Amino acid sequence: MKKWDPYWTTEEAGIWASDDNSWAGAKKACDDIGMSLPDISKLQSIYKARRKDSSLGLPTSGDFWSSERHAWDANYVDLFNGSTSYDDKDGIYHSVLCIGD
Repeated sequence: MKKWDPYWTTEEAGIWASDDNSWAGAKKACDDIGMSLPDISKLQSIYKARRKDSSLGLPTSGDFWSSERHAWDANYVDLFNGSTSYDDKDGIYHSVLCIGD
């Protein structure tokens, strides 16, 4: 991970940075700024980096969509405990963390 957007927070970007994005909305938001949704392994490495060094300013909690999707659902990672799961990609809303190289 070489770059991520530290301003994509509720305080900086408003409600759009909160739990208000379906998977497609999250993907589009990242695409629109020339970035992408991270895959599960990248989200887990963000979780581990945040646990190792809290001064990095990485999110400390929240469910963040990954780039990995299936027919009806998509995976996400909880950045509070590093767990992964999946939800309905069209009807459930999670946070967005866009990354770029």
